[in-house]
Amino acid sequence: MTAKFTGGTGPRVLVVDDNPANVDLLVRRLARDGYSVFSLETAVDLENEMTRIEPDVILLDWMMPERSGVEALKGVRTLRDSNRMPVIMVTARGEGDSVSEAIEAGANDYVTKPIDFAVLRSRLNGILVRRLGVLQTDTVKDELEAKVMERTADLQMANQRLKGEMAERIKAEARANRLARTDALTDLPNRLHYIERLKTLTGRSPAEFEPFSLIQIDIDRFRSVNSVHGPEMGDAVLREVATRIKATVQDFDLIARTAADEFSVVLPAAFGSGTDIAQALKAALNGAFQVLGRKLAISTSIGVTRSGPQPSPCEPMLLECDAALQFAKRQGGGGLCTFDDKLEIAIRENVKLKHDLTEGVAKNEIVPFYQPVVNFMTGEVTGAEVLARWKHPTRGTLSAWEFIPAAEETGLVDDLFWSILPAASRAALAASRTATIAVNLSPSQVLDQWFPQKVLKTLVECGFPLSRLEIEMTETAVYSDLKATKLALEALRGQGVRIALDDFGVGFSSMTLLRDLPITKVKIDRSFISEIMDNTSSALMVKGIIEFCSSLGLETTAEGIEGAEAARLLAEWGCTYGQGYWLGRPAAEFPVESPWAAQLQHRRAA
Repeated sequence: MTAKFTGGTGPRVLVVDDNPANVDLLVRRLARDGYSVFSLETAVDLENEMTRIEPDVILLDWMMPERSGVEALKGVRTLRDSNRMPVIMVTARGEGDSVSEAIEAGANDYVTKPIDFAVLRSRLNGILVRRLGVLQTDTVKDELEAKVMERTADLQMANQRLKGEMAERIKAEARANRLARTDALTDLPNRLHYIERLKTLTGRSPAEFEPFSLIQIDIDRFRSVNSVHGPEMGDAVLREVATRIKATVQDFDLIARTAADEFSVVLPAAFGSGTDIAQALKAALNGAFQVLGRKLAISTSIGVTRSGPQPSPCEPMLLECDAALQFAKRQGGGGLCTFDDKLEIAIRENVKLKHDLTEGVAKNEIVPFYQPVVNFMTGEVTGAEVLARWKHPTRGTLSAWEFIPAAEETGLVDDLFWSILPAASRAALAASRTATIAVNLSPSQVLDQWFPQKVLKTLVECGFPLSRLEIEMTETAVYSDLKATKLALEALRGQGVRIALDDFGVGFSSMTLLRDLPITKVKIDRSFISEIMDNTSSALMVKGIIEFCSSLGLETTAEGIEGAEAARLLAEWGCTYGQGYWLGRPAAEFPVESPWAAQLQHRRAA
């Protein structure tokens, strides 16, 4: 297949991606930025097309059916080295193993899907600058050789000139080498440098080996910073985080930026305990930042692991540190976890859980449970939130929080959603002619451009009216890709589907979402509802949210109601709906009654 050319007079970029939509988006954005863009929808003939076109840089998709990006990258490296034919990998996979594999195969850099074009432009510019330096070095070399041949008559003068020029060449190569191993934004070593350093440390002889710790630092919900405040603010936050890390660890062995929002520290045992330093880093990084004249609060999750007393391959340590980091992140952010025997056991249990879950989905062991939603004005159960439960063959019924993280890690969330939605639709139809169902949407589903059509097809096949479906999304899910989310939700809303913003009040940008998305309902987070009887500030905040939403024409649902007095107070404030254990616990049968009906009748009689 011959590469397709799109106009432009700037640096030549070859885009290789089997998804026409991705290719079209990349080509248009790059051409708009002035690049000369060529595109291929398969990597099968990449080497020949590369030789014919001679691009300045290649954007290579990781997952392609006929020939994977990493195999194509290996083929490119047989013809060109990374200095003269830079390759940026484009991947939708996690940034751990896939990024490491790409770097080891010869990739210069990577970007993740969905692509942040500000980040892509920055990385393209950095790589093109480094390539230009290498090419200039090549030119210097060629000129040196020509000059030596032309001036053989004056060998002494030529030799003196050659020494000077060779010194410049060495400096240029040193600069190019530094650029290839340095993060342009923070001026810290990058992942390539970090991995090289680890291999050097773990490759020492037992007599020379010094034990060390690894610390990984991840900025929680960093995507929201870019989405709400823009890439300039995001870059400023990254630079400030790098500055604080350097100030905290000072003269320790190595600090690196190893991913978009992730930093790593190599800490020799002589400098102290990895956990103690991690605690100091947590204190330095969690809290208010004054960035670009604005005050911004962030938190970080931190994972720590330690080497053994003797040298061993670095790969297991990297996996251990990442496992500790992921455990810290699953606690909701702002946490710290050190890898130990207990965590290793937990990881093994998690692996088994994932295996059992894969089999459980295939055997239809995941079933819907229903928690009633009550109308405060009529006392009626108007519908239910659909919650996943796992009928585990040996562990009994498991709640969603016990297996949804494993489902997200194994890519089974979509399978769960599509297995539960038809069953919930049929249950609601059987229970009532008007009952609604509310289902939670995950970030991965937003990225599926066919998601709205799949929902409509499923409901039509079940005979379930679109107006009786409510989609619930958290702020975190929305900001996985705000543009894609808006398109998907607008398509669903146009067909009558209701849209609810879940956990309202927890995030810092929920007001923006009410303006930008077709929201019909706000669900007030249970953390506020649980305190309205004892905390005046929480009560005033909840009442204010209800009044604010009412002024915008939005319905409200109070989550986590656990007593009659709280329900009564929320009803008096004008809250539309209630949900919580007092109004009804999740159950396998679709709910039809609630204690609020009796409360309402009692109040009317009085």
